[in-house]
Amino acid sequence: MPDRRVRLALFTASPVYYQVPLYRRIAADPHIDFTAIYASSGGVRPFDLGFGQPIQWDVDLLNGYRAVFLARSGRNPIGDGNFLTFRDFDIVRTIRRGSYDVLWQFGYNYLSHQLALLTQLLRGGPVLFREEQTLLHSRAAWKLAIKRAALPLLFSRCFGLYIGTQNYKWLRHYGVPEDRMYFVPYCVDNDTLQKDALRLSSAKPELLRRYGLTENSGPVILMVSRLIPKKQPLFLLDAFARVRAREKCSLLIVGSGPLEVEIRESVRRNNIPDVVLAGFRNQSEIPTAYACADVFVLPSLFSETWGIVVNEAMNFGLPVVASNKVGCSVDLVKHGENGYVFGENAPDDLCEALLRLVRSPSTRARFGRASLEIVKSFNYDVASQGVLDAAAQAVGERRWKEAVGVDSNVTGSGPH
Repeated sequence: MPDRRVRLALFTASPVYYQVPLYRRIAADPHIDFTAIYASSGGVRPFDLGFGQPIQWDVDLLNGYRAVFLARSGRNPIGDGNFLTFRDFDIVRTIRRGSYDVLWQFGYNYLSHQLALLTQLLRGGPVLFREEQTLLHSRAAWKLAIKRAALPLLFSRCFGLYIGTQNYKWLRHYGVPEDRMYFVPYCVDNDTLQKDALRLSSAKPELLRRYGLTENSGPVILMVSRLIPKKQPLFLLDAFARVRAREKCSLLIVGSGPLEVEIRESVRRNNIPDVVLAGFRNQSEIPTAYACADVFVLPSLFSETWGIVVNEAMNFGLPVVASNKVGCSVDLVKHGENGYVFGENAPDDLCEALLRLVRSPSTRARFGRASLEIVKSFNYDVASQGVLDAAAQAVGERRWKEAVGVDSNVTGSGPH
């Protein structure tokens, strides 16, 4: 019998460690013949992702699904906002030869992405569109004018896969119809991370020593981030200095980047005690940092469209303090329930939130339990179901029923 599975192609910039498990779920579904098309091999090969040094994820990014790399992928960066950064004309041939029933595209603001969309639409094929942008951050007037004119024309013909509340608002704002919206959340491997948390819990004293801390260092405030201006590590350092002057605690910063020298100089110049800059930690190592922590902070100022480290921290039962410019803060950080949300330019609010958590072990424990409960809903089962339902609606009920292994778990009956 001919293969009647729905041919679904994903086109995205590069393999990302927390997205790949979703691709594997989709590829394993009996309805789907899945292919991921990548413009860049960054992440599989060493590449500077903003950490100030070339890095390569130390987890498998390619097994469990079919992956295709475009001709320029070996020299393309991961993406820098320049329209011509991705100018892969072979994407046209790749999509045409693949005869894909559905194109699932992540992003739109590169030439390659525009070519992919145009090719699929000219073929008369449907497009599932996923993007992480929000309306939280200001843009230049000319950019907004172009978006207001162009995006509704494009998105009115697409199915929107939204990662969270703020992203949902962005997609609706730019014209994706309500009945074509599907929830495909940003998520991490909750089960594995929670097993890591349990496994490492008894080793906390040893892990603290490994990071240059001790149990006498007080509650550990953790930031995991590239050390770049938008993440505001210096803003956090100033707030920590004020908190540390009043209560015993420590600050663990995991990550690297161009601000590292300035952070170290500020620590030295202002004689701020109990600050550890641990440098970059890859995926196999990062659980040890979360296991050391008592409070997690993400103080980003702008363009933090989600903040996947918040998902990771919550799986370790940590309370979270995040700025109101962090895209996931509406969905994952319930103010006064599992953490606090502060104004991005409100240092007093950040200090107050940190003081409350440093001073109260019972509050930290209660918030941590709430974090574990909240993050449950952000998982790969929910995400894969959203993609599959969108694909089912995109191809129509008759075509979906023709797919091999049809069952009742995917209906394509409406938005989620």
